[in-house]
Amino acid sequence: MADRALEALDAGELTPAEAASAKLFCTEVAHRVIDRCLQLHGGYGYMNEYPIARLYADNRVNRIYGGTSEVMKSIIAKSMGL
Repeated sequence: MADRALEALDAGELTPAEAASAKLFCTEVAHRVIDRCLQLHGGYGYMNEYPIARLYADNRVNRIYGGTSEVMKSIIAKSMGL
């Protein structure tokens, strides 16, 4: 999905709905992966000395800036006529 969005952007054909879909998909998948990694590391996942703690904190803001996941869902729904 990310590759398709980049190709469409380069070609000047990226629609707001496609951009919203790509952002929503990528941020939600990253959240799931990092959350599972945090579970794997246990308490170490919350210690700032470990990279997973920083990834967890950095990824949380990815779901907010550039439009929250809820806003992305709204854009996608509108493009579908919902």
